[in-house]
Amino acid sequence: MNYRVISEKTLKEYLQEADTLLIDLRSRSDYETRHIPGAIWLDWERAVSEFPSLLKDYEAAHDRLPAHIVLYCDSGHISLITARDLAVRGYTVMSLNGGFHRWHGTAVS
Repeated sequence: MNYRVISEKTLKEYLQEADTLLIDLRSRSDYETRHIPGAIWLDWERAVSEFPSLLKDYEAAHDRLPAHIVLYCDSGHISLITARDLAVRGYTVMSLNGGFHRWHGTAVS
């Protein structure tokens, strides 16, 4: 399987690159309230089935596929499960350790 867990420091490095696709798997309302800059929203319950279309749209808009695909949710659990499910289908993806909470320094112990 091709997935790994990355730190917020690593995500910051990837976000400096133009070919990083950042996907927010939290609720639509949470995304609309606040999200990591540059993230797009994807319903986590349909993420696996909608992922091929999302990549096709990305490729059409950028003339290439993303070099890095990072998923995040609130605390990292949903994104890890989704990353695993996508990796089983042949995609190379990453999950943000600690999710949105860790990114904003509000991780729950």
